[in-house]
Amino acid sequence: MGDQEESFADLSHRLAQILDAWQTCVGEPTAQGKPPRKVLVKALETERETPPWQSRKKIDEALLSYWLKGRDQLLPGIKHNRLPSEEDCAAVARALKDHAPENAQQLPQIGWEIADLGRRLRAAGGPGWRNRVLASIVVQPAEPVEPTEDVEPAQAAQAAGPATAAEPAEPVGTAGAAEPTAALAQTAGRRRWKNGRGWAAVAAVGVAGAIVLFVWLDVGGESSSAGEKPSGSAGPSTQGADVAKPGPTASTESGGVEGNHRCGKVRSAGAVSWTPCTILTKDGTMSFLVQFTNTSDKPVTVKAKLAYVRAAVQQTCPDPWGTSVQITVPAETTKTNPLDACTASLTPVQAFQARGWVVPDGAAQWGHREHSPTLHVQEDGTPVWADEE
Repeated sequence: MGDQEESFADLSHRLAQILDAWQTCVGEPTAQGKPPRKVLVKALETERETPPWQSRKKIDEALLSYWLKGRDQLLPGIKHNRLPSEEDCAAVARALKDHAPENAQQLPQIGWEIADLGRRLRAAGGPGWRNRVLASIVVQPAEPVEPTEDVEPAQAAQAAGPATAAEPAEPVGTAGAAEPTAALAQTAGRRRWKNGRGWAAVAAVGVAGAIVLFVWLDVGGESSSAGEKPSGSAGPSTQGADVAKPGPTASTESGGVEGNHRCGKVRSAGAVSWTPCTILTKDGTMSFLVQFTNTSDKPVTVKAKLAYVRAAVQQTCPDPWGTSVQITVPAETTKTNPLDACTASLTPVQAFQARGWVVPDGAAQWGHREHSPTLHVQEDGTPVWADEE
């Protein structure tokens, strides 16, 4: 029973994360007017009036707004509309294709994962599976975490100088983020929600069974949808790859990141919290890292992949970190990949950030990616963090 509950909880967390990925994939371009939300809905309705698509379910502005809540659409007190289906995602992808082609390319795979997780959760949880999802991902409240400011990707690209961008503006992560060790300590044993809010659960057990009362707690400020998380603009080489097959194992270094560095938003893959980091090394180069922290009392294995972004273009890290590696993080331990696993020179008039993916071992798809804050290299080769400008 314990293994079943753990599996259901893991699936629940993955559903919450992929709903956030959908929110970002569609919300990032629409927030920038590429296209505006009303134009997107109009395109969907126009398509639905044509014979091949007349049987498709309607996607109106209210339903689109509901889906753009990300994981918040699972909250109590919010009407449980249907989650975006594969058909819905394919339709939205067609409407986005001319405005945000990379996002449109990623969206059907996100839709597949939402549908797959929904089927598996429904099979495991029965008719009340959505309430069980809430019970699985709800956490006890802790002290508020100060919200951090996200930097608009377009501003970062401008600050980087005349660089050629091959894909839509990339997010620059969390500027001025707290030291990762402190941030992970604050989030150990709980989830840090994307909009600075948290859930608390209070269980009352009666003769007929357990009744779970969910309390929606406001514990921090709001953050913009455009700068909240990475856009869904990864190309085919970075999203939707099969990671279910065993990957190579890779060495890690004990302890957290030290020295002149910046780390991104803390995300989770089951019991492992993770964050991508960029560090300036003593020899004048950059190293790109992923920091893993196991918050449980037993070892946990995850899969990871690491890349970096230079002038809004993804650069592949050397194998094995550039493809897929298995990492086992001991109980209550923090680790990173080696400093020499992925490095780059300080190229003038360029902007850099680490990009990472971490998913539970055995996951069929890569989850949502995360970025470190941006490092700008000036014309004279001086490195300047985005939060120092």
